Amino acid sequence: MLTSIMSEKNRILLQEIKKIVKSVPYLIFVAAVVIGLFSQGVFRFHEDLLEEPQPGGSYGFKHEEIAEQIMPAALRDLLTEFSNNNYTTYPIGFIKHVKLSEDKQERMAEILSEITGNDKERILQEVAGITPGGSDNYTFQIGGDGMQQDGNGGFTISSDDKQQSSPEKMTFAVRDDMDYARFKELMGQADDLLGGGSNYAVDSLIGYGTVPLTYEEAKEQYDLAVNSDRVTGGYARLFSDYAGVMVLSILPVFLAVILSMKDRRANMEALIYTKKMSAAKLIFIRYLALVIAVMVPVIILSYVSNMMVWSSYSGIQLDYLAPLKYDFGWLMPSVMISTAIGMFLTELTGTPIAVAVQGLWWMFDVNLGIKTVHSGYSLFRLAPRHNAGADSLFRTQDYLDHFQNLVQNRLLIAGISLVMVILTILIYKAKRKGKFGGNAFFQKAVSGIRNRKNQSQA
Repeated sequence: MLTSIMSEKNRILLQEIKKIVKSVPYLIFVAAVVIGLFSQGVFRFHEDLLEEPQPGGSYGFKHEEIAEQIMPAALRDLLTEFSNNNYTTYPIGFIKHVKLSEDKQERMAEILSEITGNDKERILQEVAGITPGGSDNYTFQIGGDGMQQDGNGGFTISSDDKQQSSPEKMTFAVRDDMDYARFKELMGQADDLLGGGSNYAVDSLIGYGTVPLTYEEAKEQYDLAVNSDRVTGGYARLFSDYAGVMVLSILPVFLAVILSMKDRRANMEALIYTKKMSAAKLIFIRYLALVIAVMVPVIILSYVSNMMVWSSYSGIQLDYLAPLKYDFGWLMPSVMISTAIGMFLTELTGTPIAVAVQGLWWMFDVNLGIKTVHSGYSLFRLAPRHNAGADSLFRTQDYLDHFQNLVQNRLLIAGISLVMVILTILIYKAKRKGKFGGNAFFQKAVSGIRNRKNQSQA
């Protein structure tokens, strides 16, 4: 009896999978996945090979919180942007050029004054070209040949006042008695004035500190990539980064919505609701069929990408299951949530609103994570990030350090997906009993919006 039930479920699952893979939307989906991944270079990993470091070479750089390096470098950038009143920030990932009001520029001058020891009024007049309380402002050019750094970390700034016949020079440097903790506080205040997302944020200042890697450090990274990742793990991780953020966090929702809407247009609802199959079984099988249909080409492509480097590492013990591990552990939760949102919201509303909802989440997730692209594993990330180009292959320790965060994130996303599937099942059950009219409500709302729009155009 149990065997008969299982075989029936498998038969229905296969039918659903066949229906999906034979559909035009699915073929478009697969083409979009291939094109998207190809554009990211995941089939050219053989161009970036691990090379064992040799003594006496150059091994790249790393970021370190070195106060003596960070403070003058951050000061130089802030002075440059302050003088032009044009600050670059990434508040939600997108680049934003901020122009401060005069009051805020004065507050920024106070910050610069405390850092450098220069008088605030002089900074305003000669660096920003602002006369407090006056209207005869002028533009002061800074940077390039106008700014030169001396051997002590100070900056000499040449200015040409339109009313002066000879240039005046000002020297800026971080005060000798400036405490690094206080410097970070002041830079944090500067970031707050700009609305956040600037390079002066406390957690971004480390980007100003770079030191060259030593041979011993480079060799340690190489050995870890070979012994822990077995080489293929690094490539599988980089593939997962690109695949997750570029295609699998957004495209499955289109497939789920289109196929669900297609059934509605074909008047399949009446047939579905009168089937003897339980709502739970029907919805779960459909959901599973969609996830399987999406994952099959992903698994194939992950192996195509990974296999292209295998011949380059003869003599090294490779992990041939690495792509499969990352496909299921890293990528599948993103597929699950995108598919679940598509099914749930389509069934709830009878509209393709899931595309907009998932699209917004995807857009904010991608752009909010721009500054953490090297390693972004926060709990609610739709698509975890671990990407520093070819250098990603050497960053095994960074991945290991964040592994627990990654596991928590992926389990949470998978759990939310299953909750949404359960909610979809409950809606199906209610519709079968005629107790849910949600579709009509949402469709009337959408129709009302369209009618008002048409009337306004008329």
